[in-house]
Order: sequence, then C-alpha cells, then structure tokens
Amino acid sequence: MMNEIRGYFAQLTGTSEQVGRLQGRTIKEHEALLDFMVLPETLPADRLRETIKMLDEYCPGINDEVHGLAEEIGVSPGRIRYYAETDMIPGCSHFAIAPRKMMDGKMYMMRNYDMSVDMDDMRLCSTNIEGSYSHTGFSVAMLGRTEGMNEHGLCVTFSACGLPVGDAPGLRPAKVRGLQFWAVVRTVLERCRNTAEAVAAIQDMPIASNMNVIVGDASGEAALISVVDGQLGIRHEELEAGDGYITATNHPLFDEMKQLGIHRMNHSVVRHDLMEKRLRNEQQFNKEDLLRLVQAEYPHGLTVHNYAQSFGTLRSILFNLTDQTMDVCFGSPLTNPWYCVRVGETLPFTTIPVKVEQGLYDGSFWQSV
Repeated sequence: MMNEIRGYFAQLTGTSEQVGRLQGRTIKEHEALLDFMVLPETLPADRLRETIKMLDEYCPGINDEVHGLAEEIGVSPGRIRYYAETDMIPGCSHFAIAPRKMMDGKMYMMRNYDMSVDMDDMRLCSTNIEGSYSHTGFSVAMLGRTEGMNEHGLCVTFSACGLPVGDAPGLRPAKVRGLQFWAVVRTVLERCRNTAEAVAAIQDMPIASNMNVIVGDASGEAALISVVDGQLGIRHEELEAGDGYITATNHPLFDEMKQLGIHRMNHSVVRHDLMEKRLRNEQQFNKEDLLRLVQAEYPHGLTVHNYAQSFGTLRSILFNLTDQTMDVCFGSPLTNPWYCVRVGETLPFTTIPVKVEQGLYDGSFWQSV
C-alpha cells in the first residue's frame, strides 16, 4: 500500500532570536504543528528555571531561539514543548568509513533514520546563526537536530540505544537528569570543528538520552560515543590506522554497557551485522557501493518499511565530509529520489511529496536476542 506525506526544506539565517521568529511564523501557518509545539500549561517555574540554566550553559543561543519562537506565536516560553522534552525515539543505522577504504580517497558517513511518520518534522534545515557554525541537518521538535554536518566538515549521526528515554507512555524513564539527544547533536554541530572537540563537548554534557552517536571529520578521525543511563563509553580513533570503519544501530556496543538491562532487538542486530559484514571487506568501495546498503529493504539492506509499527525509514543521507556535501533522500530510497546539497546551502524546493509504502515483517523483527 502506497501513501504520500510531505517533506520540507528550510533556510534559517540570522541571530538566534530571528531564527526563532522565522520558525514561529512557520508554526503559525500549520495548525497541527502549533498544537504539537505548544503545551496546554506552562512548565513549573522551578523546572523551567533549571532547564533554561542548563541550556544556557551547554547549548548557547537556544534559549534566545525559543524566546523568539514563543513571542512570534504569542505564548510564554514555558509552554514550548522543546523545553519540556529536551530536559530529562527512533531507530537508525549509521557508519563512518575511512578515506583509505574509498576509491575516491574521501571520508564518508552514512545514516538511515527509522521512526514513525507522525513523530518527525520531515524537515531538512540549513542553519546559519550568527556566532555559531553553519550546518545542515534534519530538525526534530523544530529546534533540535537528529544529525548533520557543519561548515568545518564535522559530521554527527545518532541512533537510540535501546528503548528511547522520555516521559511518554512506553518510553524508558530517565535515570539521570540531562539533555535529550537532539540538543546534544545540535550543540556539537554549532560549537565544534573536529572529532576531538566533539568528544570533549559530549563528555562535558549532562545527557539523559540513551544513545549511540558517531562523529567524524574530513581527516579520517572518528568516534563512537554511547550513553546508557548516564554512563559514557567512547571509542575514538584514526580510522585510517584502525579497522577503517565504525558502525552503530540500536543496541549497546560496549561490554560494560551490555549489563545495564538494554534489550537487543533482532532488527538492530541484523542491521548491525549487515554493515559489519559489508564494510570489513578489504576491497575499496565507491559511492554507489555505500548507497546500495540503503537501496535494499531489510533484512537484505538497511531500509525498513515497517511504518505501521512506527519503524519506517524517514530519510537516508550519505555525507561526503571531504567535499562538505550531502546526498539526501526524504523517505525510503526504494520509492523516492535523491538530492544533493552543500552544507549551509539550499535545495530547489521548500516542500516535497514523499512516498511511503508499507512492508510486511514477521514476528522476529521485535524479538529480543
């Protein structure tokens, strides 16, 4: 069964407050988005005060953006959902591959983002805020980022590690107070120039999300950073001198974290094993070889059409860190076209139709292994 949804592109330029106002105007044009972004009641004063303080310390500029957005739509900042859900959903496959393993000698990262079509902005943004590094990536809760690359060629990709952390029914309650992944990813893109700076920044942040993050830069330096219930694990290396790649899906990859009660879902293990099998090959790859990983459906490829169970591919992105370009597909690459955008620049549209085709999956998809 084939359905159609909408994808979006936005160019966000100005001061933090101006960008907030720009996004506020977008929200006012869409009633459903307005209902989603604005809470019925203001957050309690003490919680709001602590959240604002934490964001000021670790995510400079975001409070000005929230205030600009809130003023534009005519509500108090304490009613903006971003504040409620950032302080304390998805599944994904992602990897970094070293220049020595590529025929063109360039550094690449790739990610597939799998989630419910009702819980994502479906909006790619090129963000150019005064005092912050320009970056291009997809938004979540309007102000957060799920992945992206900045003007220095630093790339960040994310996947939930086990059940996502949050307040909603069915999610894993936060074990520590801290930031959601989307605040962490955006801060790294706006404040860091290379992998070493990104690792140091993440180590310094209080993080509530359970997440696997891969960061990489054009030099071939990359790191896998996992956070589970506030516990941090890091694998930081020069890919050229090591295995030549780093992979992650939705389960713990560090031995010390495998004892923390995070279940390994079969679909996560299958996707991780597929990437490991393909990338450990000593042959050199070309760009088309990498794209083939997402241009086949699970379990033979990384793309998932399980939209009925809130686990369908919403985007695929191949990042060329050397050239600072991104090949982007809105929705499944089996049913939608690719577009290329340079970091900080624009696409030739602001809205785009996205085809969504439901696949059939047996009971093993959600089994714990």
